[in-house]
Amino acid sequence: MKTKERRESVIRVALAVVLLTILGLLIWQTGRAGFGSLLTTSAAQSNQIGRANAAVALGTGNPDSHYIRATILQPNDPPGAIAEFYEAALGRPDDYVLWLSLARASELNGDTAQAIAAARQAIPLAPDYAEPHYQLGNILLRAGQTVEAFKELRLAATSNPTLLPGIIDLGWRVSGRNVQFVIDVLRPDNVAMYRALGQYFRQQNQVDAAIAMYLAGGTATEPDRRSYMSELINSQRYKEAARLWSVAGLAPGVLSDPGFEQESELDRPGFGWRLGERPEGFRLSLDSNNPNSGQSCLKIEFEGESDPGRPVITQLALVEPGRNYRLRFAARSEALVSGGFPKIAVIEAATNVALGQSEQFPATTDGWREFTVDFATGQSTNAVQITLMRQLCQKSPCPVFGRLWLDSFSLQKI
Repeated sequence: MKTKERRESVIRVALAVVLLTILGLLIWQTGRAGFGSLLTTSAAQSNQIGRANAAVALGTGNPDSHYIRATILQPNDPPGAIAEFYEAALGRPDDYVLWLSLARASELNGDTAQAIAAARQAIPLAPDYAEPHYQLGNILLRAGQTVEAFKELRLAATSNPTLLPGIIDLGWRVSGRNVQFVIDVLRPDNVAMYRALGQYFRQQNQVDAAIAMYLAGGTATEPDRRSYMSELINSQRYKEAARLWSVAGLAPGVLSDPGFEQESELDRPGFGWRLGERPEGFRLSLDSNNPNSGQSCLKIEFEGESDPGRPVITQLALVEPGRNYRLRFAARSEALVSGGFPKIAVIEAATNVALGQSEQFPATTDGWREFTVDFATGQSTNAVQITLMRQLCQKSPCPVFGRLWLDSFSLQKI
């Protein structure tokens, strides 16, 4: 019995010794790890290689110690830095940042193959992050693998659209300003890409490409389309601007809402009906009571003082150069009183030269009357303004009162 008790006592003592030994080792290891972390932090803050060496020499296997030593070594000892970055990546193989650091260091040391391999290791670790794709794309591009490079750069831009302008510019410069190359390598398929490409091509004065991108973006790019359309109109590039008016665009001789069948944004730039610069002294409305055709017509109620030199309402229309045209429309008036009666004029958009005008409208018509304006376009005329304005007055002020209705506009070559 005593023998058994002694044996159990020995076992208990042995177990206690083992446990104390293990505990001591754990405390020691923890102490070494903690001291190594302190050395690593100190090395990072002071940039002193001696402290980084000491942290690594402790042999705790801390990837951060290898990483800090690598960053300190990199300016003066690239091979040594690469070895340390590699150790850091092996110590924490699921950290994409460490693989990207190895990729950067390898490329700087001239080892492009290793740089590409390291960057590829990072991508599955953070597949939805932009940085791994972006860095790999740039390494591939510098290595001359252009097509593969832009596959990665496109993925980076998909993850982070703020990278798009720089990536587009990179493609533009690499390709020697080749529009089709940029479109082919980026393969735009979302609004962010269409808008970014449209804006870039717009800045580069690549009008056709910019228009194509804005149109491909559909209604989501409408603010960009409007802005660019106004810019093109101001530059007298009317044909190009008309392509942005709607997805279908406009053709020469085609008027927008010629019968006033829908509510319009009269302050919207472009090819629809627009208010003049000083919309005062009159009111406009759609009138469904007795239109000349369709469901409604435009009613203008003159209420007094207005500037005879300012248009009431206008529409910009495309025409062909060197052609004869006839503008037809219907009008009726009621109790017009003024020293300067309203009329319709056709004005060359680029020069503001009057090409033709209707007779002034009578004070009162007996129902609807058809009016025509014949005019010829010059050899450089691409657009005209169809304008409701007033005859100039002999005296000032020159108010106007009464009501006028307009409907059924059409423009034809003759």
